[in-house]
Amino acid sequence: MLGKLIGTLVSIQLPFWRMYARLRRATVHPTVVMRGRPIFRCVRGASVVLREGVRINSSPASNPIIGRSRSALCAISPGAVLDVGKGVGMSGVCLCAAQSLIIGEDTIIGADALITDTDFHLPLPGSKWSNDAFAASKPIVIGRGCFIGARAIILKGVTLGDGAVVAAGALVTRDVPAAHLAIGNPARTQPLDGRWIHPPVER
Repeated sequence: MLGKLIGTLVSIQLPFWRMYARLRRATVHPTVVMRGRPIFRCVRGASVVLREGVRINSSPASNPIIGRSRSALCAISPGAVLDVGKGVGMSGVCLCAAQSLIIGEDTIIGADALITDTDFHLPLPGSKWSNDAFAASKPIVIGRGCFIGARAIILKGVTLGDGAVVAAGALVTRDVPAAHLAIGNPARTQPLDGRWIHPPVER
């Protein structure tokens, strides 16, 4: 009974969350599902794109280990691109692009993960810091069918190959090859055993 009630509430709210995302300049496919209201920020000249079948959880009712509660999807510099591929699922995440953050289809991003292509600040003479997020950025590319564990952090300039796995709590500062596991802080990589490797996808 409770499950049906929650499902009804989600279906009633969903059109409002999609409308809210579009008002915040996001491009939202009609099949995108949002449980709870995410946070969107897209400055003029930037783009946030949510493709077919994307699922965004922003409420502890949809995922019991969400801590931050709302997912945040931000493109913070003119020309920045945040592109979330077909079938991607996420819970309570923070995705931030000052230049380019591309997420491949069917990737799963665990609760409270942080993926950002910028350091936000750069050191200046005289113990000062700049606020030029674009200058402090390098593109991130996440391949198809990746799994990013809860509270993982992926920093600027990283590429994850198809089927890569990032362990919960890992700090990733370097590329992760396809079908490899990144684990630890800072993360080190190792080949996945056969249980984790997806079969080839016919195209």
